[in-house]
Amino acid sequence: MNKIYLVTALVGLTLVMSASVFAQRSVEEAIRNRVKQYVAAYNAGDADGVAAIYATDGTHTYALGFTHRGRTEIAKGLKEQFAGPMRGTSISITPLHIRAISPQVAVEEAAFVLSGLKDPSGAAVPPINGLCLGVYQKKGDQWFAVAVQCMVPPPMPQPK
Repeated sequence: MNKIYLVTALVGLTLVMSASVFAQRSVEEAIRNRVKQYVAAYNAGDADGVAAIYATDGTHTYALGFTHRGRTEIAKGLKEQFAGPMRGTSISITPLHIRAISPQVAVEEAAFVLSGLKDPSGAAVPPINGLCLGVYQKKGDQWFAVAVQCMVPPPMPQPK
């Protein structure tokens, strides 16, 4: 009789653990899909498409230190950037680690490469490599970025 209880408990534990792994995988998949949508919209110069990834009250702090607050301000700021210094740029983003904090909140660590920048004379600038930390919240069946902060690490000092 004890064996039946032990087997039942082990099967139950396996099902719970499998459900947890499946939930984590589907969170990761959903966030990766949002990142792909972001990249596609950015590379198309679609500020509204990029902003749609954010919660209505979401924020994005850029590597240069300025912050856009709210989906409307994010779209407006990106339109200005796409018409000015970011015209013709492209971005690639590689999620490095995604983890669910709860069924409704996830954190994403990512690396990005921004290419196509030009200096004031119009000469090409080398691609910029940076890192971002994003917090996502699930609302309904969609995940939205509620806070994204990006930075460009300083160059490593050269040995003397």
